[in-house]
Amino acid sequence: MNCDLNPVVDLVHSSWPRAIRRGVVHEAPVRMLRISRFDGEAAISTTPGPRIGWLDSLRGVAILLVVVLHAGESLRVAGGSTAGVDGFNLFLEPFRMPVLMFLSGILLPRSVAKPWREYLAGKVSLVAWPYLLWSLIILAASGDLSPGGVVQIVYLAPTYLWYLWFILVFYALAYPLRHLPPLVASGVGLVASLVLPDGSRPGTMAFLAAFFFFGAWCAVHPRLLERAVAIPWLVSAGAASAAAVGVFNVVDRNVLYRAEYAWGVLGGLVVVCWIFPRLGATRATRALEFVGRYSIVFYVAHLGPIMITLALADAVGLAGEWFVLPLLLLGGVGVPLGLAWVYSTREHASVNLLFELPALKSRPRERADGFHRARA
Repeated sequence: MNCDLNPVVDLVHSSWPRAIRRGVVHEAPVRMLRISRFDGEAAISTTPGPRIGWLDSLRGVAILLVVVLHAGESLRVAGGSTAGVDGFNLFLEPFRMPVLMFLSGILLPRSVAKPWREYLAGKVSLVAWPYLLWSLIILAASGDLSPGGVVQIVYLAPTYLWYLWFILVFYALAYPLRHLPPLVASGVGLVASLVLPDGSRPGTMAFLAAFFFFGAWCAVHPRLLERAVAIPWLVSAGAASAAAVGVFNVVDRNVLYRAEYAWGVLGGLVVVCWIFPRLGATRATRALEFVGRYSIVFYVAHLGPIMITLALADAVGLAGEWFVLPLLLLGGVGVPLGLAWVYSTREHASVNLLFELPALKSRPRERADGFHRARA
């Protein structure tokens, strides 16, 4: 099983607590880039200002797809019928994490423009702290809170929070390399992934680093991205290439995190960068924006409720039934949604501490106005 499908491999019956450790958005909640305009569409900009709604919406969709992945995998390992869900997850598997990396990279140019002390404090508070805290929580919940496991948090990412560990490595590299053109760093990552062993942790990291720094390059050159996604034939070619790579993955061709198939992932990025700015402000997109804005909450806190729900279903002999899947999704989305709602109010220090270290980095009070409107 590849690293995007690891979180629940040992699930069911007596071994389910250990399974909670393994698996797969986020980037910590920070202020987004300014909205500019180009041919009537929202654009990426590196100047300060309000968040860009469509980027939050896209992040929200990507992180919800991670929840669907883990819910489907949990039910499949428990013996349930999930053929349709498995096919859906396999088709999207090559795109989920590269899209999240791309979105995180878009934030990089603004971050590295800060003084190094502020840069470091922000990353420790909003990325390193939740990674460390939730890694300890997950290890404790799975009964593996041993000295060796704790040490592995630093150098191996022994839980499903490996994405945050990758992001920390990329941020650590990005600041000393801030004068290097992001496209050069992206190219180096892609070439490195080509020569590193397929499916290895270093190979996966190099491949995703390519999309992280590509996102940074797009943030620096927003007009080029806008013009690219305004070319009809390019969008069509992107859709076709993405579909091909998705199908290759479904039929069990080894495409995941391989540089040879990066063209399909790039095609998928072209498609989503064409679609999401055109969705407009609706109740659905505002709800997705909320999820994207607080995706750190959904990322770290979704798998526990899924496992608990499945354990309860298993206790009454229903763990293998297909109708358990909606319950898993309800727990995997509902519990983080409640936590994110409380976190967004900034009124409960204990909840805030789960997702940031206020002593190092204070964030402005921010309520999810878009989500309020979505529920209105």
